Amino acid sequence: MGRARPDGARFAAIVLAAGAGSRFGGGKLLASLEGRPILQHVLERLEAADLDEVIVVVGADADAVEGAIDASAARLVVNPAPDEGL
Repeated sequence: MGRARPDGARFAAIVLAAGAGSRFGGGKLLASLEGRPILQHVLERLEAADLDEVIVVVGADADAVEGAIDASAARLVVNPAPDEGL
């Protein structure tokens, strides 16, 4: 992941995936689109973007998210207080 850039610049993406998805009815990121979770589609696009790092911030449903997606090219970080909007 990530290519060497002549100026040494590094590029990253942060995916904010810790929300409850309450307006959606819950479970938005794990909802199926073309047979895969929506979050998986996002991660695949980011991997194709050739970034240096992809960080996925997950919340209370961290275990469900980890079990449903292939995040091998990303770093998962658990937000310990997603209900506080932090």
